[in-house]
Amino acid sequence: MSKLKLQSEQVGEAFAGQFLTDHFGAEIFIGPGIELKLQEISHVIFQDVPDNEYFGATVNVDSEQVFVAINTRQPLRIRYFTVAHEFWHLLGYKEVISEEIDHERAADRFAAAVMMPASLVRLLWGRLKQDFGEEKAIIMIADMAAAPYEAVARRILELKLSKSRRLIAIKEKEWISLRKAHHLANSPLDEPFPIKSFSKYESVIAEAVEKRLLNKAEASGKLAQISPETAIRYQTETNRERTISQEEEEDL
Repeated sequence: MSKLKLQSEQVGEAFAGQFLTDHFGAEIFIGPGIELKLQEISHVIFQDVPDNEYFGATVNVDSEQVFVAINTRQPLRIRYFTVAHEFWHLLGYKEVISEEIDHERAADRFAAAVMMPASLVRLLWGRLKQDFGEEKAIIMIADMAAAPYEAVARRILELKLSKSRRLIAIKEKEWISLRKAHHLANSPLDEPFPIKSFSKYESVIAEAVEKRLLNKAEASGKLAQISPETAIRYQTETNRERTISQEEEEDL
């Protein structure tokens, strides 16, 4: 691992411990609580986007208003991990870190450490591995932590609890298949729970346009992923206004 990657992960791990203490009071498996905490301290945009590669994003409307978009088409365990990742961007850790790091890598490590505190994983791993083997132990911890299987496997290796790199080569869908092989029931965490809610964001954008803090083209760009229909309306109005303006210039 390069020095930059190592430093990024160390920083992410360090901030995770402080986050859990500040917001939950202890290092625990917070599971769905991470999403409730996000709704408590931020504006959240719940989307239903049929794109397997889109998980979420932190959206800055202006210097004072920040929204976090979450794709609820993703399975719940991935959705919760995404929320933890976005907390890194939401809380502005980038602004207080002077050294150069890879912030996406730091955010992933932060999310892993928030959802799966090192102390708890170490406490559980030895006994679960001994009693059930590594694969089943990973699935069990994934269910306890409401975290993605792949993230748990990486966590086990980064905490040096296993040397088996085969574990991190197993993809999420393969882990779901392994549940049956290990006689474990299906988990609702492997299913999505799609919802849509973004009226607050739309109203903030509309207000910014009305106050001329944003033009309609800029508003269209900010709404493209969130509310495509409204984005198209703003873009159509922009095009119409440009056409009228051009016609008026020609008349002159």
